[in-house]
Amino acid sequence: MITLKDAKLNKYYKISHILGDNLKVVRRFLELGLVGGQKVRIVNKSILKKVYLIEIRGYLLSIKTSLLNYIILEGDVV
Repeated sequence: MITLKDAKLNKYYKISHILGDNLKVVRRFLELGLVGGQKVRIVNKSILKKVYLIEIRGYLLSIKTSLLNYIILEGDVV
């Protein structure tokens, strides 16, 4: 299991679960559709790697790098 921060560009992964002690962050992820079982991929990284652009459920979402450690992935999905 790896975090979304460690994922490779343009590879699809399946979200295993969301970790975190900050309930506001976890709740916001759930509202955005970042739930277990969803396919996700990293589309692009900013130059300084402070923001990642990810695709989930057909839309693009930008997330700060520090928040990517909350998202645990299962592995590659074809």
